[in-house]
Amino acid sequence: MSRALAGTGVEAPAWAVRAALGVVLLATAALHLADAWGWVAVLGALAAATTPWVQLAWVAMLSLALSELSQPPGAGSWHPYAVLAGIALAHVLAARAALTPLAARVELRVFARPLVVAGIVVVPCEGMLALTLWLRGAPHPEWAPAAVIAAIALLALGAVLFARLARRVE
Repeated sequence: MSRALAGTGVEAPAWAVRAALGVVLLATAALHLADAWGWVAVLGALAAATTPWVQLAWVAMLSLALSELSQPPGAGSWHPYAVLAGIALAHVLAARAALTPLAARVELRVFARPLVVAGIVVVPCEGMLALTLWLRGAPHPEWAPAAVIAAIALLALGAVLFARLARRVE
């Protein structure tokens, strides 16, 4: 007998959610195999896909962020944008994988709202990331305060979006 989550609709086995989590984290970690944080992310991704209840997906996501921070900044590189989007997607998958028993089936529509929310948060953050990287990499030293302001604006935007979404959930 199949146990479905959230009513009726198109379903996928729970192992597919774990596999998707592993693929997303491994693909994102592949961008940083040249440093130790990238390899920590690979180990975290493998552990997260096999034992999601241990919460090692968040170790992999933190390792990916630290690995990206250790790289020289550049607005022209696509790596920071891919890491940010990959972490957001992995967060949605990890949250569902940690709550779902392996034998269960998951309705695909349970991902709709979290993915929309992640998109609403990630798109402006990608723009602020581009602005911050561009200003930080600018050759003019007088632009350095603008990079700090852009970084503060990025944090403020994240806090505002989080506060609005937290009120909606309640």
